Amino acid sequence: MDSKAVIFDMDGVILDTERIYNGAWDRFAVANGFDRDMIRKMVLDCTGTKEEYTIRRVTETIGSIMSYEESIAIVRRYFAEEISKNGLPKKMYVDEILSALKDSKAVLGLASSTKEKIVRREMDEVGLTGYFDVILGGDNVKSGKPAPDIFLTCAGLMKCTPSECFVVEDSYNGIRAARNAGMHAIMVPDQMPPNEEMESLAEVILDDLKQVSAYLESAWNQV
Repeated sequence: MDSKAVIFDMDGVILDTERIYNGAWDRFAVANGFDRDMIRKMVLDCTGTKEEYTIRRVTETIGSIMSYEESIAIVRRYFAEEISKNGLPKKMYVDEILSALKDSKAVLGLASSTKEKIVRREMDEVGLTGYFDVILGGDNVKSGKPAPDIFLTCAGLMKCTPSECFVVEDSYNGIRAARNAGMHAIMVPDQMPPNEEMESLAEVILDDLKQVSAYLESAWNQV
């Protein structure tokens, strides 16, 4: 590889927010008489995808576009309540890996399905914006994950070829997108345990970002 390039997803990889979203949807299900397992499956199906897919999937599950808008408002309120009490939580070892990668002169990208203005606001809030050379939200590309668009766009802005890029993801759709982009897919599971498909698609499945840092160092030292 001619350069060191790493692209991170945000929710579930950089920020420990997926569990809060899931908890908010659980509260919604209980309060509104929905089957919790059905709602959890819906949420997992939507993880890592663009808003358009989420709207369609939620509408199919709970009945109408009006129900979608009402449910999202409730879930966002639950989420905001948690964040206002405890702040945005970062994943373990995130500061350490980003600092080490910058010290090693790696080029870093952040590619999230969340809208870019929200991504930038949340990165500012946790003090991580300065680590990233490129920050992209899902509203910057036509097709969301598992399509490769956001990763290919990010790599282009980083001036790196896809084969040079490692992608750190927690979701099934994120790993699919990384592989569809021709990149090295590293899975760090969060709310979605790896299945056979992920074991076949991911270059490696690791427990946390500390292991990712060691894996990247080893991979680059072998080149």
